[in-house]
Amino acid sequence: MYYVIGGDGQQYGPIDEATVRGWLGEGRISAASLSFRTGEAQWIPLRDRPELADVLAVPSAAVPPVGPSAGPMPVTADSPKEWLVALLLSIFLGTFGVDRFYLGHVGLGIGKLLTFGGCGIWWLIDVILIAVGNVTDSKGRPLVKT
Repeated sequence: MYYVIGGDGQQYGPIDEATVRGWLGEGRISAASLSFRTGEAQWIPLRDRPELADVLAVPSAAVPPVGPSAGPMPVTADSPKEWLVALLLSIFLGTFGVDRFYLGHVGLGIGKLLTFGGCGIWWLIDVILIAVGNVTDSKGRPLVKT
C-alpha cells in the first residue's frame, strides 16, 4: 500500500499500485510526487520506484509537473509536520508547550508554557486532540502519518 503527497500538498492513502498508476495517468500526481510504502522508513519520489518505471516512461511534456521539485526534500520549518513527533512531544513536553511550538502555533505554545499546560487540563486535551488527528499545523495542513 502506498501513501502519496498530491499536488495540493495533502497526504493520500493507503492506496494500491493500480490507483497510483491511474493517478499518474490522470496527472493528479507526477514523478516528483513524494511517496511512502508500508514498511519503508522515508518518503521518496515516485520516479525512484522501479515498479512504476513503465508508467513514468511517458514524456514529461505530456504530464505537467505536480508537487515538490526534483531531488530530496530538505527538512525546513515549512515541511509537513509528523503526527507521531507531535504526539510524543505533547505527551512528554506538552506542559511546556513544546508540541505547539513544533506545530508553529507560537502564541498557544507561550500560553501553555506560562500556565504549565493549563495546570494539566490543556495538556490532556492536546494529547487527545493530537492522538485522534484533530490538530493541524500553523498553515492548516493535517499532520502526516508515516
